[in-house]
Amino acid sequence: MTWLKSPKVEGNELSWLTEEGSLTERLKKEFDDVAVEVFYEGDFPLDKNFYMREVILKSNGKPKIFARTLVKEDDLEKAWGALKNLGNRSLATILFNSSEIKKTSVFYKELFLDDSLFMYVSSISPTHKKSLWARKSSWEKQGAHLDLIEIFL
Repeated sequence: MTWLKSPKVEGNELSWLTEEGSLTERLKKEFDDVAVEVFYEGDFPLDKNFYMREVILKSNGKPKIFARTLVKEDDLEKAWGALKNLGNRSLATILFNSSEIKKTSVFYKELFLDDSLFMYVSSISPTHKKSLWARKSSWEKQGAHLDLIEIFL
């Protein structure tokens, strides 16, 4: 299945998928407690020309959102250098605090058991669900691009 321009869901799930603001802030409002657990930071294993950061956002100790950020190494040095210094802070502290940064696209996809991304995420954070919704967004700062995939656990 390909990425969609709008998700085929309703209700609370649709509200989370189409959230325009920071998911970290929304989690804080809904669950009061949010922690960012960094799972991986470094070269993207499939292409060393990219830097990758993977985190799980947790509320009250329960995994809520898996997020993968990809940036070309050249763009990391030019515009996205702050990404390397986030530590256990959310990417939202960068994305939503600068007028220079613009979201350029967003797409949605329902991931099923046989999807490699579903399998990968469930190996990190086991789930009993038969499908997970994901959104993929692209961001731009000073001509440099950042791609973000968020999977709702």
